[in-house]
Parts: sequence; structure tokens; C-alpha cells
Amino acid sequence: MKILKKAAAALLSAVLLCGCSSSEPSTPNLNISSPSAGEDCITPPFWVVEDDSTGAQIFLLGSMHAGKPGAGYPEYVLDALQNSSWVAPEMDTVAFGSDFLLQQKCVGYLMMNGTTMPELLGSDYDRTADYFRSKGLLQPGMDSMIPFYWASCASALVIEQAGLDSNYGTETVLLELAHSGGKEIREIEGGESQYKMMSNIPMSVQLQTLAECVGDENITVQAESSAELYDAWSSFDEEKLKSLTAFDTSDMDSPEDWQAYYDLMYTDRQKVMSEFVIDSLKKGEHGFVFVGAMHYYAEPSILTQLSDAGYTVTPIRGDVREEYAAA
Repeated sequence: MKILKKAAAALLSAVLLCGCSSSEPSTPNLNISSPSAGEDCITPPFWVVEDDSTGAQIFLLGSMHAGKPGAGYPEYVLDALQNSSWVAPEMDTVAFGSDFLLQQKCVGYLMMNGTTMPELLGSDYDRTADYFRSKGLLQPGMDSMIPFYWASCASALVIEQAGLDSNYGTETVLLELAHSGGKEIREIEGGESQYKMMSNIPMSVQLQTLAECVGDENITVQAESSAELYDAWSSFDEEKLKSLTAFDTSDMDSPEDWQAYYDLMYTDRQKVMSEFVIDSLKKGEHGFVFVGAMHYYAEPSILTQLSDAGYTVTPIRGDVREEYAAA
């Protein structure tokens, strides 16, 4: 459960990884047979799923919400994006950032109903508020926001200590490229859906998540987990990524609530994501999907569901092309 608890805050913050080459692809190339990664390139989790009967080809990228300056995407990823008819993120964070009315509506989902944080935390409130204040995170009006919002604010501390930068997250660069290139953006979920989801996280999970964001030692633990995740993500280390999604409620407080959280955050959403890809395949489309990397590994994963539906999912690793086999 490491990835769900200890790196939770860092993963929540939605955040320009530059391409290793600034040149435009010279010719359309959706048949990546011998991809290569240049110097200073990351090699993130990347696959292609195809439907021979319709001619469809959908690229799948596992995203990361923070990155490192100077680390660029390889050209085979950027070419796939450039030559796809549309791109599909979980939500269009670029459009969301300029839609004030939608932001205000979504913030409303994260507000407490009938209580306040001092009332909810009781004797733990002063310690929590003092720590957030000491780190410059305490904002006016936060006492009316749910614990998960507080935990999300702490992600800035985790990301910085992990040596990462939220300005270099996957969503920013890919969506900026898509918007500047006039690509159609198809949101798989959308901002309102994601905020509603956060508001429905069981309160015991919210409180435990917040508790793990209070104190320098807790932030250090989360930062170490986040750095570990980034290293696995940036090198497409499947074994490591799979190990980070291990889920066991036996050693948790309120195991039923943690299972509900897992289903809300992963099981239910991955069903929607998989159905989106399958529908696109059946229509014979050429697209580019990018969602959080863990959605490809936390079971029932997107990869497993596509494989179970009879589709061949092929990982693209820079210079290796292998068929994915569901566990």
C-alpha cells in the first residue's frame, strides 16, 4: 500500500517536460517499429494498443505529476502525440486553469458540510495548523476545507524534498503541445468528476492521509517514496511499478474505508478509462491517451482490462518492442 498512503499527497497535485528534440516530426509515423531514446531523455511507461479489424491505433502513456528540469520526452512519444488525431487526458488542466467559474464550482466539492477542521481534528488541530503555518501552507478559509484538501496542499513540500518540480509534470507539457498544435482534447473524466471523487473519499482515509502530512519526518517518508516512484516511472521499470501498487488492508485502520478509497481512486476509474480506449478502438480511431501511471498497474489495471477484452497491448521502451502479457 506504499504508493497509496506514503506518496498520496505528492501524486495528487496536478502539474513541462521538454522534448529531447525541438524539431517537428518530418513525416507522419504511427508505426513505431524501432524507437530510440536520446541523451537526457526519460523513457516513461508507454504502450500502443491496436485493433486489426478497424485499423485503430491508440497510444497509452503513463503520466507523472512532477518531474525534473532538463529531463525530456523521447521523440517517439512526441511523434505519436503529434500524429494522433486527438489526445485524451484525465482532465484538461490547461483549460481548467483558465475557467474561473468551473474552479469555483469544484472548490465547493471540497468544503466541509456542517463542521470545521478544528471541530473535526479536536486536540490534533493546533499541531496540524501550526505545522502548516510554519511551512507557509496555511491559507485563509482552510478550516472549512476537507482534510484531503489539506493533504493535497502538503504535496508542495513532498515534491520539493523529492528533488522534483511541479512545473515539469506530464500534463503541462503534453496539453500545452496539444493546445498549441490545435489538437482535439477529449477529457476522459474532467475536473468536476475528479473533484467530486475527492469529496467522496471516506473521512477516516482523509484523516489518516492528512496525519501522514504533518511533521518533517512524515514529509521525508513521502518524499522518499515519491523519488522512488519517479525513478521507476522515468525508466519504465515495470517490476518496480507493480510492486508500488501492492494493496493490503490487513494492517490498516478502517480497512473497509481503505478498500472503498482504492475502488474510488483506481477500480472504478480504470473501468471508465478502459471503456474509453475500447470504444475508440472499435471506432477505428488514432489517438493518444495519458493518465496517471499507476492506473496501468493497480489491478484491475487498464492493461489487464484491455488484454482481457482481446486486444494486444505492446510496450514501447526506446529500443525494445514486446507484447504485453497480462498477469
